[in-house]
Amino acid sequence: MGEQAAGAGHEYERFVVNERNHQRIKKITQSIIGLPTLPTVITQMIGLIDNPNTSARDVARLIATDQALTAKILKLANSAFYGFPRKISTVNHAVVVLGFETVKSLGLSVSVLERFGGSGKDAAFDRQQFWEHSIACGVGASLLAGKTRYRVRGEAFAAGILHDIGKLILSQYFPDEFFRIMTIVREDGVYIGEAEQQVLGLTHAEIGNWLAEKWNLPRQLVEAIGYHHAPGRLERGAELPALIHLADFLCRRQSIGDGGGRAMPKLDPAALRAFGMHEEPRAALRRIFRYGDQLQQEMEKADAFTSIVRGDPEDGAVKIGKEEGTA
Repeated sequence: MGEQAAGAGHEYERFVVNERNHQRIKKITQSIIGLPTLPTVITQMIGLIDNPNTSARDVARLIATDQALTAKILKLANSAFYGFPRKISTVNHAVVVLGFETVKSLGLSVSVLERFGGSGKDAAFDRQQFWEHSIACGVGASLLAGKTRYRVRGEAFAAGILHDIGKLILSQYFPDEFFRIMTIVREDGVYIGEAEQQVLGLTHAEIGNWLAEKWNLPRQLVEAIGYHHAPGRLERGAELPALIHLADFLCRRQSIGDGGGRAMPKLDPAALRAFGMHEEPRAALRRIFRYGDQLQQEMEKADAFTSIVRGDPEDGAVKIGKEEGTA
């Protein structure tokens, strides 16, 4: 009885410590959201595109109010990643050719890449390698979306880029805790989520979920960030988190960038079922891994995105035409 009581006491103490950590991290995370805010033009663009009465010209006019955003969207639209045979010289043309959802995803991705970009490196975290992994997840999710007939490939791309945003919050605002987490990852060879649970009692997915909610991102993106390691916990709408879950496995298998150690996360079989894969999990993963070479080829075309992270200067000035309403 004494041993049982002592064990119960220790469990209660661990629960209290974890709950304190959880509340502390959540409180601090919510208090710092005012620092990494999304640009006003991005939040307005998300709302505008979600309005069914919006025209391509409306979106182009809004984007054209931000010269830097305009330059980057045009640069990306003309990159090898999209591979259009003719030059896209105006935002209006980009919106028409790429479509609303892709432009929205591009704008959101660009703003986050710029806000948290850079090649900073410390003992715990190589940000350049992190972004290479995140961009690969975006490219991989877009690739798998085409294979699984997911309806919005641009949305899959943005979700892939944003899925690990919680790790950046930990690295930037909780460096001591994050250093301990990465030490456990390196020395014990465990998956980063397990180390986060040991140190904090919560994971980067939960922190990223809070941030996405504070940014008022579309619900499907919030859930993709929060449930990309456990899509089966969602009663419905698990397709996008499942897509990111599988893209993460593909990118880790291909060793592209660094998502926080080399250990694989646990496979959630629900991610396979979401796309009608009912064979044994290892066989299903082998089917996913067959796209590895294609992912590598697509990544070779994605340098325009990694250049934003590196902070490379734009290639020449961008002129805004009259059709964007800024004559």
